[in-house]
Amino acid sequence: AALVAVADRIKPTTPEAIRRLHAIGLRIVMLTGDHATTAQAVAKTLGIDAVHAEVSPADKAAVIAKLKAEGRRVAMA
Repeated sequence: AALVAVADRIKPTTPEAIRRLHAIGLRIVMLTGDHATTAQAVAKTLGIDAVHAEVSPADKAAVIAKLKAEGRRVAMA
């Protein structure tokens, strides 16, 4: 049996960008189609506040709509 793992590397500028966003009081939420284990590991490494993993594009739109309905400002990168 063999195991093959593939992962995107975190960009070198990402940790500092997230630190700066936290410094101005922003909450960081990750919406990703990636497996939950992978998403949680990345979130922990970067200090991301909340994770929604294994999310389809339609479900991402629903999460964004819910956040906006709660009066939250939403930006995506």
